[in-house]
Amino acid sequence: MKQLTVSSDSIRGVATGILPWHLSDGELRELAREIVPPGAIEPLGVYLFDAGERGALLARRLEFDVFNEAFGDPPEMVEAELGAYEDSSLFILVMDHQRGVPAGVMRLIVPSPIGLKSLNDLVKVWGVPADDLIERTGIALDPLSTWDVSGMAIAPEYRGRAMQGLVGMGLYQTLARAALWCGIRWFVAVFDLPVFRLVRWKLGLIFAGFKGLTARPYMGSVASIPAWCDVLDAERRLAAADPHMHQILCLGAGLEPALRPVDLRAVRCLSEWRPQAAAS
Repeated sequence: MKQLTVSSDSIRGVATGILPWHLSDGELRELAREIVPPGAIEPLGVYLFDAGERGALLARRLEFDVFNEAFGDPPEMVEAELGAYEDSSLFILVMDHQRGVPAGVMRLIVPSPIGLKSLNDLVKVWGVPADDLIERTGIALDPLSTWDVSGMAIAPEYRGRAMQGLVGMGLYQTLARAALWCGIRWFVAVFDLPVFRLVRWKLGLIFAGFKGLTARPYMGSVASIPAWCDVLDAERRLAAADPHMHQILCLGAGLEPALRPVDLRAVRCLSEWRPQAAAS
């Protein structure tokens, strides 16, 4: 997973079968008006969409620019890497309420017949099948109870120290809260090494590398490492070690004056996961 500076010149979106490679400023503003509720007073707000919702278009704007600006990848490369996972993707989006523009995005890939990208790519890039690596690592990771944290991007004007921290916190807070709400037990990801260290150090999300794997080039990153997280164990450890951070990440409390948290009860695309939580 890469966290990269992105521009605002090009856009890619996929929703209800439409592939708009470019949207006008007016169309982007119209999408923003649909997303941000009237009267929102917080500077930033977090939203969660599935691949077919119009809000996902703004999320894909940032995601495409990550590939295009950082690596010069054409749309065909983006499609080759992520196209197969479109129907099983969710998007966490941080919006700037005052400017009406997206500030940060995180793509999640949820279980489906095609599988999870980070696990599928283990054999392709590291030469080890996911099942063998899970067994070798000694964890009981079940892909059907796992979300793949497959990408994150923050727009350049939000990459100052204070604002980047707030945007990133909104993304990770929503990831943690949504997973606990839905009874998701595991995360997997392929992290660019600096991002891997940052997540472990600053957020207390206890990701660990798979046993025996070393960093390799991956999707434009010169050194990336596959990682996993036991969600419930991470929550327990965070609650014991840093109650304040646990309150922010897992309970969604503490950032409200600056960042409007997502209302999980109103998120349509989480409804199919919620019975899992009730049964767990």
